[in-house]
Amino acid sequence: MRIRQASPDDMSAIVDLSRELAAHVEDPDPGSDMSLLLNYGFGTDRWFDCLVAEDDGRVVGFALFCRRFEAHTREKRLWLGDLCVAGDRRGRGIGRALVTAVQTHAAELGCAAVDLEIARGNHTARVFYERLGAVISDAIELWRLPVRAAQRETRAPFA
Repeated sequence: MRIRQASPDDMSAIVDLSRELAAHVEDPDPGSDMSLLLNYGFGTDRWFDCLVAEDDGRVVGFALFCRRFEAHTREKRLWLGDLCVAGDRRGRGIGRALVTAVQTHAAELGCAAVDLEIARGNHTARVFYERLGAVISDAIELWRLPVRAAQRETRAPFA
């Protein structure tokens, strides 16, 4: 098994794995269209980086992450958006290897931490991250502001 930077050729496998992840956390099926993954991962408007775990020529897991920065702490962090290992490959250290690779990348960038969220009912993820030494931050709460369609269609004044 090896961990490497994802390429556009890996997006079909990542689409399949992301659908498996969505089903696991009971989110809606994101579908099989890979155009957004290709655009936001490899296009001119990049939003994320992605590592894949490859075993015997098959992509069996991925970690998708992006950069964060806070002016008031002057800290850089990585945000781990998705981590998924194929169901038939879980329990073999693949998730741990992917997280370690993300942590190594974060260290290379001078980051203070890797932040992530876990769906409240995802006991499997909770146990996994606890075993890796992750802790719930008492200092913050995750809040979400919805963006309405009209707001998405309006260009920001600073654009």
